[in-house]
Amino acid sequence: MKIRKPLILAVFLCTVILFQQCAKKDDTAAAVATDPQPTLPATAFNYNIVYPAHIQNALLLNDNTPVDNPITNDGATLGRVLFYDKHLSKNNTVSCGSCHKAATSFSDDQQLSKGFAGGNTARHSMALLNVRFYKSGKMFWDERAASVEKQALQPIQNTVEMGLTLAELESKVAALNYYPALFQKAFGSTQIDSVRIAKALAQFERSIVTYQSKYDQVKQGVAVFTPDEATGEQLFLTAPPGVLTCAGCHAPPMFLTSTPAAPFAFPDPTDAGINGQNRFKSGSLRNIALTAPYFHNGAVSSLTVMLNGGPPGSPTFVPAHSVSPTDAPKILAFLQTLSDQTVTTDTKFSDPFK
Repeated sequence: MKIRKPLILAVFLCTVILFQQCAKKDDTAAAVATDPQPTLPATAFNYNIVYPAHIQNALLLNDNTPVDNPITNDGATLGRVLFYDKHLSKNNTVSCGSCHKAATSFSDDQQLSKGFAGGNTARHSMALLNVRFYKSGKMFWDERAASVEKQALQPIQNTVEMGLTLAELESKVAALNYYPALFQKAFGSTQIDSVRIAKALAQFERSIVTYQSKYDQVKQGVAVFTPDEATGEQLFLTAPPGVLTCAGCHAPPMFLTSTPAAPFAFPDPTDAGINGQNRFKSGSLRNIALTAPYFHNGAVSSLTVMLNGGPPGSPTFVPAHSVSPTDAPKILAFLQTLSDQTVTTDTKFSDPFK
């Protein structure tokens, strides 16, 4: 019987396609086997800390943790792995930790961060410190995300930052051999989906709390401020009549509030911020000495520039932040007491792939 040429061609093409698909699977398996594996302790780190009284009281008043996503040690551990896993980007080059670096208090020392294809982010990376204490739960400089959980997935889907769809994200995470056991521990089953990924990332982010600075030691009665630091604190907390205090937008002890005394309008003709109103979210001033540059566009290079800002209209002008030359060193001395280096060095917040 004579076999027609079209049939032979069809069989040949099917064979080629089948071979290619098998080769792809083999390549994926090889990549999973050879890629770095996370190094984790046999017993999960403790992410549920009993904070000092002044911190715990603030948490009771401001905690934005939803009832369906409390921090657990296994959940935050999974979140830590996801946070540093570069597989969560289109070409496996960028992780959440690439733009929110532990060494710079989960901010970026660059004015704008680099995305997976080398493009610049639209805004400066906000420090992921004490986000649990932002009562409204709204995230990003323009507060466009209603919760930490919703914030966690947006950079992954951003076409500049990480470049994945949620379907691609779920597929990539499911293909990695170290995740089923981590999801099992965190959520009670190996099911992997974007909802659980968001919850785990949110647990890890909420666990990053600063409570071991000199300021905290003073509030616990185990240290004292220098004269300049003490004066700086009073300047921070008080102001002449009709002048907004620093604490009005950065309320102690976490030095942030989701209900600022007045909206912060930063002069930026290219970015109108929250609801197009030319205002932006106030971040925590904890570790402020370690997170330069500052503000949504990273336009202010240092605390000294911020406190000694120029006249309105100048590149260094920062509304409501410039103070008198005699007061600036004292406020700076106080702000430096807010630095807690432990979050930058503690293994439980570090990259498990290194």
